[in-house]
Amino acid sequence: MSSEQIHDSFFCLLRLGLWEAATEPVDSFFPLSAQQWEKVFQLAVKQTVEGVLFEGVNKLPVALHPPKTLLLRWTVRVDAIERRNNWMNKIIAAQVRFFKTQNIHPILLKGQGLARCYPNPNVRVCGDIDWYVESKKNSKALFSMFQKQGLKPEAQAGFSFSFLWNNCDTEIHQRLLDLHNPFVKSFLKRLEKKEQLNRITLQVGEESVFLPSALLTYVQVNAHILKHLLSFGIGIRQLCDSARICFQYAHVIDGEELRQVYRKLGILKWIDLLHMLLVKYIGLEATSLPFPLPKNGQADWMMKEILVAGNFGFHDDRVDLAREDQTNQRVDSFKRWKNNFRRYIAYAPQETIFFPLVQFYSRFVK
Repeated sequence: MSSEQIHDSFFCLLRLGLWEAATEPVDSFFPLSAQQWEKVFQLAVKQTVEGVLFEGVNKLPVALHPPKTLLLRWTVRVDAIERRNNWMNKIIAAQVRFFKTQNIHPILLKGQGLARCYPNPNVRVCGDIDWYVESKKNSKALFSMFQKQGLKPEAQAGFSFSFLWNNCDTEIHQRLLDLHNPFVKSFLKRLEKKEQLNRITLQVGEESVFLPSALLTYVQVNAHILKHLLSFGIGIRQLCDSARICFQYAHVIDGEELRQVYRKLGILKWIDLLHMLLVKYIGLEATSLPFPLPKNGQADWMMKEILVAGNFGFHDDRVDLAREDQTNQRVDSFKRWKNNFRRYIAYAPQETIFFPLVQFYSRFVK
């Protein structure tokens, strides 16, 4: 079976696991040999969607299931994902209680706020916890407070800082949206202010957590995908997030308003590419898109790049991954940025130009 056939089987399982009403021609992609199943599993891990694919496996006829040894490994891995999600929810609730003592009410970005859009939130692989603290004064106060508590906060490029809370990576951001074009900064501030009353509330344990509004969630998640495509790469998990947002909020969003926001931000052409992938590969119904696809265009080249680079580029075998592991430093950063610049300059020119400049500048004003 060629790599293309492995990818076809992978996406078949992904769509089965991601959509409750999904129907797939499984006979076209299965059965698989033990070796082929192993490749599908490793691809799922590489793209951090092994939990979603496991849901898809459970929808296959038993005769088409993977070998028992692999199924057991997969089950153990998904169990660990579910346990981590439950653990992270407890961490989030504890952090909310702490923020309340400081009279700070941040907005939870990505992560568990996106997991709620999935049929089974606990199978989405969770990463770290991201908070948006609007006030620079509050952000600085938190940094000083965590220093005194021995949490060793570290300033990051992009005007953020990170720390460990009970061994859970947590980041505090001064920006709600990962957009770097300085000419749209005032527009973004007005948009944030306008959307404040539309914030979504998520219940985590006994605590209520603020999420961005539906419109800002679209922009925040998709801008985050673009940011990582401009640097080292992104995983298919993030495409699943984008697709599930479209499905979850399809009936509460003004699609034309959102399209105009994308146009104002200079990323509409790239958003069209993203939507093509969501429909063709991830299985989103075109009717759930906020606005119609363009009549012409193809984005297969972008999916090929995502499949090669893997989650955040950690599996990109075009670079020296062994040296990256040994040094705990990214390698060939300039070469990777240059290649991505060429890929995306035509689709999001301002972001493609300003992203590396802001990242470089922010390292000196931490």
